Amino acid sequence: MLDVGMLRVQDRAGILSAAEEVEVARQSEALEKATSDQLIVVTAPTLGGQDIAKYSTALGNRMGIGQADKDNGVLLVVAPNEKKVRIAVGLGLEGLLTDQRSAQIVAHMLPHFRSGDQAGAIDIGVREIDTVLRSDRRRPQYLLKKAA
Repeated sequence: MLDVGMLRVQDRAGILSAAEEVEVARQSEALEKATSDQLIVVTAPTLGGQDIAKYSTALGNRMGIGQADKDNGVLLVVAPNEKKVRIAVGLGLEGLLTDQRSAQIVAHMLPHFRSGDQAGAIDIGVREIDTVLRSDRRRPQYLLKKAA
């Protein structure tokens, strides 16, 4: 399970109200209780010149999202100043939340970003990720290989 000290929403770019953060955290917690999958939302004021894919992967690995024996974490990263969005998915969920499905979710978020409704875009992303992960509760038996 998620480390108690880890926040489900890390609004580093300051784009969500306190109420919006609470709602996203509530949705994330409910998803984890229902599926064991962990969803974290991070907004970044800057990617520091990094590609968002590399940034997201490094951040997800550093944060340790998902259960180690299932690799069932999902990280939604929004970098509003660079106009970038990414859904990074742990290996244990890649068959369910595919690259194609993630791209569709991001595409549904973009009109809200373009109209200035960043919170609405994040809400759509979280709700659609939640729907996909709840759509099939069977999880592959993904086990990390332990170093010998």
